[in-house]
Amino acid sequence: MTTWIDCGVMAWVGEGRYRDDETALVFFKGTSLAVMAEGLSAQRRPPLAYGNETAPGDWGVIVHHMFNPFHDDYDEIDYRGLCPEGAELVVFVPNPCIAKAHGPKAYHYKEGRISSCIDYESPTYVGEYWPNKLAPLITAAGLDHQDGTYEEQLTQLICDLLGLPVLDRDTITVDRDLVVSYF
Repeated sequence: MTTWIDCGVMAWVGEGRYRDDETALVFFKGTSLAVMAEGLSAQRRPPLAYGNETAPGDWGVIVHHMFNPFHDDYDEIDYRGLCPEGAELVVFVPNPCIAKAHGPKAYHYKEGRISSCIDYESPTYVGEYWPNKLAPLITAAGLDHQDGTYEEQLTQLICDLLGLPVLDRDTITVDRDLVVSYF
């Protein structure tokens, strides 16, 4: 299952080596690009691509590998530590488990806590352990799950609700040496 997130990230990187499940796209605000890169590197997920440094209050973007096969590390990232007080993150995971064909997920973090976990297969679900403060707004939008562009519509809705910027290829820097080193 490929989403517009996969296509956009893969197009920036411009490499044919990726599989659908290998990257996560993270928007961040209230913290710096350097802090995000350092935090991801400390969790063995250095950034493969990143946007320009942003002004305070603006969203930045960073792309990282979901896993680190060189260290036999297939654990999920703990983003809470990357989201200090005053910070906000939106993490798009295009294929959390390609082997089981699960759909994409999006996570919204504020000040170290998950505000919303949106499972594209059930975006209005609110669970005991997975809050979803966006669920009422997603429900109100009335998206048709059967529509062929459903994933793109849901992603655009999430971006609109959280005020995420349109991604600009000209502002993305790709660490080509790191990309090559993963394969």
